[in-house]
Amino acid sequence: MSALSRAMLLGSSAVGVFLATHSAVAQEAASQGVDNASSYGLEEIIVTAQKRSSGLQDTPIAISAFTGETLEERGIDDVDNLQSYVPNLHIGREQDGFKISLRGIGLQGTTSISDSGVAFYADNFYIGRPAGGSAIFYDIDRIEVLRGPQGTLYGRNATGGVVNVISKLPTKDFEGQVGASYGTRNLWEVRGIVNVPLHEIAAARISAVYTKEDGYVKNVSTVPGTKDLFGTDGDLTLRGQLLVGSPDEIEVLLSATHSKLNGTGVPLSYLERRINTGAPPVRALAATIPADNPNPLITNNNTPGYLDVETTTPFVRLTKDFGGVEAVVQFGKMWQTSDLVQDFDGSSVNVGYFRKYQDSDAGSVEARLASTGDGPLKWITGVYYFTEDTYINRLVTLRGLTPGGIITLPNFDLDEWGKSTTKAAFGSLTYSFTPALRATVGGRYTKDKKSGTKLTKSNFGQPLPPDTPLAKTFDKFTWKLGLEYDVSRDIFAYASVSTGYKAGGFNISSDSSPYDPEEITAYELGIKTDLFDRRVRINLDSFYYDYKDMQLTTLGTYGPTAAPGQFTVNAGKSRIYGLELDTQFKITRELLLSATYAYTNAKFQDLCNRDPRDVPPPPTAASCAAKGLLGIDLSGKRVPYVAKHGITLGAQYTLDLGSAGELTLAANHAWHSKKWLREFAVAGIDDVKANGKTDATITYKVAETGLKVTGYVTNLENDIEKSNVYVSPGFIGTNAGTAYTKPRTFGVRADYKF
Repeated sequence: MSALSRAMLLGSSAVGVFLATHSAVAQEAASQGVDNASSYGLEEIIVTAQKRSSGLQDTPIAISAFTGETLEERGIDDVDNLQSYVPNLHIGREQDGFKISLRGIGLQGTTSISDSGVAFYADNFYIGRPAGGSAIFYDIDRIEVLRGPQGTLYGRNATGGVVNVISKLPTKDFEGQVGASYGTRNLWEVRGIVNVPLHEIAAARISAVYTKEDGYVKNVSTVPGTKDLFGTDGDLTLRGQLLVGSPDEIEVLLSATHSKLNGTGVPLSYLERRINTGAPPVRALAATIPADNPNPLITNNNTPGYLDVETTTPFVRLTKDFGGVEAVVQFGKMWQTSDLVQDFDGSSVNVGYFRKYQDSDAGSVEARLASTGDGPLKWITGVYYFTEDTYINRLVTLRGLTPGGIITLPNFDLDEWGKSTTKAAFGSLTYSFTPALRATVGGRYTKDKKSGTKLTKSNFGQPLPPDTPLAKTFDKFTWKLGLEYDVSRDIFAYASVSTGYKAGGFNISSDSSPYDPEEITAYELGIKTDLFDRRVRINLDSFYYDYKDMQLTTLGTYGPTAAPGQFTVNAGKSRIYGLELDTQFKITRELLLSATYAYTNAKFQDLCNRDPRDVPPPPTAASCAAKGLLGIDLSGKRVPYVAKHGITLGAQYTLDLGSAGELTLAANHAWHSKKWLREFAVAGIDDVKANGKTDATITYKVAETGLKVTGYVTNLENDIEKSNVYVSPGFIGTNAGTAYTKPRTFGVRADYKF
């Protein structure tokens, strides 16, 4: 039996059990005369995952959605915390940004033309280079996480899925909120919102949040200018919105977000040191580095470092209802600069430092029409354009040891310019054969162009690699076929076959070698249920991915000039399949229980690659040489960043205190089995052991005052784990470093609504 057959059989069997159970209990309840009118149920969430409003339980996609209030109650205030609540979501951080993976698909390199496999949106505006994204987790209406390829409606780089952060819109009521938080590691946060009606058809909303935190990795260096901890000297985010008119005439939303993040640097925590490459003087000096502190959260970075990121994002959306047809046109821009200085050897010895400066200018336009009538045919169609120009400068300064003493070597200094453009047209039709049975067909044509060049101004005194302008164009038609069936009022089933695509490119920062687009064909079968008068919610999704040419990025110094850079290669074929079970149980009016389980089998079936840690590299495997590829055969290795098993358990209890208010206690435990952070699967380097993390909150709402006070703890066990692996590109040794997740954090927050 094929893997696809096994996955679909498991899903179908579970669906049958759910249907039979609900049918039997529903009949029993009816025979006993249960009064549904007096019952209570789970929260209903409206989402826009299909670019039109629909109920979460009526949307034929594996989706996790959280309201802004739920996020506050659970203490989810940044992207990192979100991964404890969404099946198969992984967040890693490297240099000046964060990387997202869903079901093992996503992440990205850090060149000027790199793309992620998980599309990140803020208010339906695509952000190609999310940096400091935690600041936007305030004054939001909801977060939607769509698992699986979303190539038809979202298109660009959504092979793994979509994360969409949706802000609260201005309303016609005067209201506001102020709040403050204090927590572990001298965390301070102040925030505020004000919503003002300007006219019967206009309203404005302004929000601001300022955060300062010492950080959790301690730096014991005493060099002047170095910081004791790697945190922030103060992050400020401002958002302003103006909503004018109505869809019947024309509705205009003007929005702008500006954030300025003042980080005190990015620590280097080494897993191993391999002083086996680089110029002899550098190796001699690096050999004097003392042993690292056994505590991974204590380092000795003697270079005064920082990470400053400034982002401005204006956005305009026009909405007009023509009677049966709604038209939406939206424009967005993003200007972002980031400046990073980092100790490159992560030690008390002054071997070298790294600086990366990046300037990005991106913009997009989307125009779409969608039916709004009650007929059997619903449709949506549109066009999309995206462009991004990115400049990056990378500077490495090294020192070495000679018989004459310490010397400074010539720098490595590289300028890089990249440009990406996307043009697309898309459409989707859903036809209702009966009130309960619907079919969907959708398609998208995408044309991508990548161009760029680099200028190597210095290469440690070695010969300069060639700097030839390059350009490549890719195009692809992706499609989706879907079937939906309302089994009953409370049971909704769906099945789909869809394709996804992410453009190829070339290794602009290294040897300019090309890499192919990655393509996916995904099969999904799912069921969503709200049973027993919406007191029990059981959602099950089974999926199978046939993945071709998955893009994988490593650092290295390959080639005759040994110039460092990123190298992206394609995994010829990968197979990913699994099940995701998401449940909620409203036991009483006061008690809510939840549980999720994810099983994912993700393996490479055809992959050849070189581990940059291995110098000199081992001989190319015969199976790889036969395909004209270099490296060792990694077929059968697990896809990184996804565990085979994942479980979350949650509980929330609300106690009515009468005239005194309301007290809510909540806890969530997230556990995953062993997973890997690189395709090479080197024990002690790439592995993350099975681990669990518990978060808990206690919230007191003072009756009729608008005051809410929350105490929280995250990672109660105080267990940290690696979130990514970074191998330095050779000139101070092929050293493997990592970033760790946050240790235990306590805090209290207070908010007052008026």
